[in-house]
Amino acid sequence: MTTREQLHLLVDEMDDEQVERALLVVEPILHSRSTDAGAERRPLPAFVGSFESGRHDLSQRVDELLADGFGR
Repeated sequence: MTTREQLHLLVDEMDDEQVERALLVVEPILHSRSTDAGAERRPLPAFVGSFESGRHDLSQRVDELLADGFGR
């Protein structure tokens, strides 16, 4: 049985009140992954991706990085 089929079975077993509550949880998940070509996306904050240097020794080099201005 697939996950989708399991979800359908669960929904079929719910009473109206449970369906209302479940809908409040599921709707935001669907809207958060909007794939419309015209949908506007908020720009990411500047700090996003700032730790993607490809290096894995940043915690060991923290003093050196801070002394150099850390990304300035």
